[in-house]
Amino acid sequence: MTQPPPPTGIPPCAVERRDASVVEQWDVPARTYRRYDHGALVEERPFTDTENASADQAIADTSRRANAGALLERARSDLATNTAYLDKVTAGLATTDDAVAQVAELTRQAQGFIRLTVGADLLDQLDQAPGA
Repeated sequence: MTQPPPPTGIPPCAVERRDASVVEQWDVPARTYRRYDHGALVEERPFTDTENASADQAIADTSRRANAGALLERARSDLATNTAYLDKVTAGLATTDDAVAQVAELTRQAQGFIRLTVGADLLDQLDQAPGA
């Protein structure tokens, strides 16, 4: 089932609900609710406290999902780094400097793992280490 095109003059929004004659929009960047009936604007108001809280939560959730994805991608790369280090250890080629650098890498990796495991507000930012 295809949706009819939006009435002309309606600004872009983040969330929209439609039926045959009514379009409701929640414009998150502007924090404004709009209701159109047969293409005519019939209501425009600032978000309520509940709508603001919902928008804030949606923004946080989106950021957290992106950060979780970035941490998973980093974990794939980290696995290769750890495998290379273990190969050097097995071959007897690992130096003291390699071991010291690996401790710092493992600490950074543990931070990412903790963020992924616990989630929620720990995913609000990524740890950024030099060279990470």
